[in-house]
Amino acid sequence: MTLVPRRSGVVRGTAVAALAATALLGAAAASPAVPRDASPAVAAAQPSYGQPALDTLAEVVRGDFAAVSARFAPELRSRASPEVLAKSWEAYEGAFGRYVSHGEPRQTEAGSGTVVNVPLRMADRPGEFRVTFDDGGRLIGLYFLRVGVPVA
Repeated sequence: MTLVPRRSGVVRGTAVAALAATALLGAAAASPAVPRDASPAVAAAQPSYGQPALDTLAEVVRGDFAAVSARFAPELRSRASPEVLAKSWEAYEGAFGRYVSHGEPRQTEAGSGTVVNVPLRMADRPGEFRVTFDDGGRLIGLYFLRVGVPVA
């Protein structure tokens, strides 16, 4: 069973099932490669996915889960419906509080693709929104996380 840390312990049960479903959204993107922050020279050659990540977050926050799933690569789309995504976001807000705001996106390269982390300010405690893009700019991973989860 997946455990989600909370201020006073661990959340179990229905909310965890929905959060576990979120982890499945990025299962195809999992890679043992250790990420590295892009050097300025390498970053200049790579496309920036910061704005697409923020656009995706905006769609999540306003509840447009069909638009989010339209950004998915085919393999991810076949495993994750807009309904699964909606339940995952609902469970995340249940555990972290409602969305308040976000910080600047930070892009990192990993063996599986380009990972963008966006710090979240949630009502009860901070979190992190993470998306992974393939070379064509499609989403191959999407996560709602606690702060500090390493990129795998």
